[in-house]
Amino acid sequence: MEVKWGAVKGTFSHRAHLKRLAALQSRRNQITVAEWILPPPWEKALADFEAGGFLWQSPGASGRGAILFCTVCRTATLIQFFGDSSVDREKVFLKILRSLRDHSQDGWLPWSIFDIRAILPQSLQLHRFRFEAGNFELAFTAGRDRIYLHRWAPAAALLAGRDLVAFAGTIPEFARGTPRPTTLNACEAVEWEERPANNWWRNLDRFKKKPSFFFFCLWYLEKQNRILGLRAEGKGPLDLQLVKQIYEHYESL
Repeated sequence: MEVKWGAVKGTFSHRAHLKRLAALQSRRNQITVAEWILPPPWEKALADFEAGGFLWQSPGASGRGAILFCTVCRTATLIQFFGDSSVDREKVFLKILRSLRDHSQDGWLPWSIFDIRAILPQSLQLHRFRFEAGNFELAFTAGRDRIYLHRWAPAAALLAGRDLVAFAGTIPEFARGTPRPTTLNACEAVEWEERPANNWWRNLDRFKKKPSFFFFCLWYLEKQNRILGLRAEGKGPLDLQLVKQIYEHYESL
């Protein structure tokens, strides 16, 4: 199966998207795409969406699926299943379709990537990501604020007898301010923040290109042999209560 999705600006038309899909596939892969009337079980499973079905056929493969639009979060989703159907496979398809969600009810979304897991406000949009050997970074934006989630491993080798304060000084993004030792969920941790010494930023706010408010947190998961980190930055004061909610629900499995 395959799922693709994206935010929609302006009006949305199932027929227009189907035509674009058909034209694109016919040019690239000699695939024939046609409209498909969704069977009643599919319609019932996708009742929360505006849904339209499609079938496709190529010389060596085939599939069927649906183009969905959610009027609440204005997300368009294409979901398709490859190959022929059978009674057993159809049961699996329907179970997947019934479970499909494109927004949460409480404003928070779970993220799970490799061995890290977080619960983030739905307002945060993924800006960029980096997965290198032993070093993960996810960057999220919400207006003028940014939240960065970090993960380093193996922690014991990276620390090499140092504490987290010394480790923070070796990471360029964290090498500022004065870390304060603390604990987070019974783990060794450090946290600190930086802000302007006075309110000069209020008068210059619209002219600033770089953030003036920062929050940092690092903690050591000894059992998992991981170091997790969060940094937040903004041009105005940060919602530290929200930031702390985020890092309290950020973990390594």
